Amino acid sequence: MDTLPLPMSSFALTALRALPPVFMASLTTQERVVVVDAFLYLDFASKGTKAPRELQLRAAIAVKAGEDLLVRSGTGTGKTLAMILPVLSMAKDSVVITISPLRLIQDNHVAEFGNYGIPSIAINCYTPNDPELWKVLIKEHTIYQHYSVSPEQCGSYQGHITNFAKLLHDPKWTKRVKLLQIDEAHFIATTGQANGKDAAFRPAFSDLGERIRVHLPSTTPCTAYSASMPPRIMEILTKTLRMEPERTIKIELPTNRPNLVYAAIPMVGSIDNFRNVTSILIPSPCPPNFIPRKGIVFLDNKKKAAKLARDLNEKLPPALAAQELFRHYHSSMSKPYLEECVRKFKEGTVRCLIATESASNGFDIPDIELIILFGVPKSKYEEDQRGGRGGRDGRECLVLLIAEKWAYYNLAETDDGHKPCDKEKRTDRDVVVGASSKSCRRRILAKHNNDSSAIAHNFCGRWCCDNDTDDFDITTYLEGPVLNEDDTSDSGSPLQKQPRKKYRPVAQREPIEDALRTWRSSAHNRNPISKNFPISYILDDPSIVLLARERPVSLRIPSDVTNFLGETQEWHSQYALDIVSVLRRFELGRPTIITQISSSDNNSDDNSQDSDSDSIPTPTDADKTNTIAPSANSSPTSSRASSPDIIPTVSSTGRPLRRSALNHKVAGIATQLSKKQKT
Repeated sequence: MDTLPLPMSSFALTALRALPPVFMASLTTQERVVVVDAFLYLDFASKGTKAPRELQLRAAIAVKAGEDLLVRSGTGTGKTLAMILPVLSMAKDSVVITISPLRLIQDNHVAEFGNYGIPSIAINCYTPNDPELWKVLIKEHTIYQHYSVSPEQCGSYQGHITNFAKLLHDPKWTKRVKLLQIDEAHFIATTGQANGKDAAFRPAFSDLGERIRVHLPSTTPCTAYSASMPPRIMEILTKTLRMEPERTIKIELPTNRPNLVYAAIPMVGSIDNFRNVTSILIPSPCPPNFIPRKGIVFLDNKKKAAKLARDLNEKLPPALAAQELFRHYHSSMSKPYLEECVRKFKEGTVRCLIATESASNGFDIPDIELIILFGVPKSKYEEDQRGGRGGRDGRECLVLLIAEKWAYYNLAETDDGHKPCDKEKRTDRDVVVGASSKSCRRRILAKHNNDSSAIAHNFCGRWCCDNDTDDFDITTYLEGPVLNEDDTSDSGSPLQKQPRKKYRPVAQREPIEDALRTWRSSAHNRNPISKNFPISYILDDPSIVLLARERPVSLRIPSDVTNFLGETQEWHSQYALDIVSVLRRFELGRPTIITQISSSDNNSDDNSQDSDSDSIPTPTDADKTNTIAPSANSSPTSSRASSPDIIPTVSSTGRPLRRSALNHKVAGIATQLSKKQKT
């Protein structure tokens, strides 16, 4: 936006006049001009529906002055708008870079910046490796003004210099960068730093200064935002982002969420005992018109998330179970599935998400009234972020921690014979101490966040926390009683240790992987449409590994392959039969190097049946058109996502599916395949 919009709406004018007199009195004349401009630009961009608050205005003033900025502000306080506001007054050919840790946050950024007329693009492993696209990004200065970028894309990734990193080495492009922003900046400390003997989970965060800031003009300010920014985190951010103390402004607002109610209860049994959750979310007996409370259950295992969602739905009356009121949600699910989950969750047709860490940040749904942390989080930052998803509309919301038994051991006793498990060793001590503490949980959180404001301990609900008063009644927030040690009832199947899954012998896997890669290359080259997409859209490397290790009896027909990978009907019709043919040829002892296999490759030899129970029978004509288990995933080319995990899910028929995740290794795949074929 180049010209200043006039006039100001009555809504914005009223909000401007309502700004705190103390705040306005502290500003210089030039800073007051920035404030008025911010109101004008936001009023115009939002069509008279939005007005900036003090946090956003202070951020805009700092950016306008060219100062670096650290912002600590509680969840749901408008940090995204603080990132948008300075961009509204910039020239159209300027560039703003926002480093975002999660794809969900990037998608939200693209949508929210776009709502204010700022053209945006997400740069991550999903961004097409299309030379024409990147040529446009370099030459056409006004195509995109805002780039939401994952940290891995700012340098070398999987042995290759990324396209975005090449942009950062182009002085003609970088001179247009007017602002660098870091969202959820605590990731730099929590995932970018080594933790004891454990290496950094995302090392790209550890050297963002070297990866990106050294390539930008010295006048380009850097801003970092987080709800979790105690002194130790601030120190790491300042060092990593190369912020100079004399030109760095710190905005530390209260982090307290007064409408949140905090509580903790001990877990009965292990994390596999889902009755800890099902007993409090679904009443027994469950009425046919039951509507679950809107909430999120967090746990740290993707497979368990899918199974818990299935168990919860199965405990509902049949008519309600068919509606899938409970859905699992994690980063390995496809983008269409995740988008559908969020949409239905906002609408209320999905009442509760069973989620992993992917929903801990950037997940902004206003009317969540229950947050359950099923298992102790690994850090206080994570605990704070998860709890912050609730009560964003100001209504009372319970944040309940269901903590493992080891969190209640007396840590001062070293001779009690207790041997810590792996998770206990990885969990920060302050989380463990806080779980079993009898002190006020709000005060513990305020101390962790270094929040000494006058409102740090305020609450507006019926209770502050379960340690606040003797009359605290947790059942007022739940649908059923809390499970206790004496309760051995289980309306579902008993918890049993599952037998270890058997796989194909290791010696057989490599030739199958080679055959699948050769077929994939052929399928990619012969299809003019697929040539425009990464080869991994057809079948990614993690899926090849999974297919090669699976026993033949599990992959007899095309629908087995499709359900195993969690793919769509369209993918099924294009590729499933080919893959079964590749596997079948290996079982029959035929050459594993195949130049081309089509759906019509169904000769008489392939119609023979093998008496071995582990063999793969030839797909019949009937199976070519068989209907696979319906899935919520409807991506046109692939329903897979970015992690190599195997994700269990359930079709509408109740048949368990396993989802292999898509890992877009865009750079270097073609080179690797070429070398493989030459050898």
